[in-house]
Amino acid sequence: MRSVPIADLGAFEQWSKTLPGNCLVDRDAFLLSLARGKSVVHLGAANSPYHKQDAERGEMLHQKLQAVAGRLVGIDSDAEAVAWLREHHQIQDIRAADMCSPVLDLGKFDLVLCCDIIEHVSDAASLLRGIKPLMNGDSRLVVTTINALSMKPALRALLGREAVHPDHVSYYSFSTLGALLLRHGFRPVEYATFAYGTVSRLTGAACAAMYRIAPSLADGILIIAQL
Repeated sequence: MRSVPIADLGAFEQWSKTLPGNCLVDRDAFLLSLARGKSVVHLGAANSPYHKQDAERGEMLHQKLQAVAGRLVGIDSDAEAVAWLREHHQIQDIRAADMCSPVLDLGKFDLVLCCDIIEHVSDAASLLRGIKPLMNGDSRLVVTTINALSMKPALRALLGREAVHPDHVSYYSFSTLGALLLRHGFRPVEYATFAYGTVSRLTGAACAAMYRIAPSLADGILIIAQL
C-alpha cells in the first residue's frame, strides 16, 4: 500500500492532482491486518439492511473483526438491526447510537473504522466531529467509501442508468475525501483502492484485471488519517 504523506495545504494541492498507482488492496484482509491485537471501534457495524444474510453466512466485517481485535466495540444507528444480531447471533458488542449525535463516552481507541457509511450521512462534518473524541495522537481513522471515479458507474451511465443504494447521498473521490478530512482536522497519511464482490465470476475477473492496471478505477477508496 502506497503511503501518501500530507504535511500542509500546499502539499495537498500537489497530492490531490496525482492519483496513486499500485494501491489496490483486499479491503477486509487489509482492515483485519490493521485491527489485529488493537482496540477497535467499528462504526456502521451492523451493516443494515444486509445484516441478516451476512450474519447467517458469517461474512459481516464485524464478525471477522471479533476474531482478531484485542478490544472491539461496534456502533450502529439501526437499533432494530443491533437487537436482531444480539438475539439471533449473540453479537453483544454492537451498541445502538448515532455518531452524528454522539452520547457515548467510550474512551480512546487505536483504530476507528468508518467503513462504507460516510456516503449515507447527510452531515459528514457531524460524523467527523463525533469520531475525534475516540482518538488520540497515535490513533488511526480508516474511512472507506464508494469511489466517485469508479469504472462501473461510468459504464452504467453510458447505458443511461445509475445503480446506487437508495440511502446514499454522496460520492467521494481521492481528492474530495482527503480535502474533507483535512478541513475537519484530520491528516490523511495513506490511501488505497479496493473492489467489491460481483455476482458473475467472469465479471469479477475482468474487473480485477483492469483494476490491477488502473487502480484509480476500482470500486472503492480507502484513506487512513490521524489527528
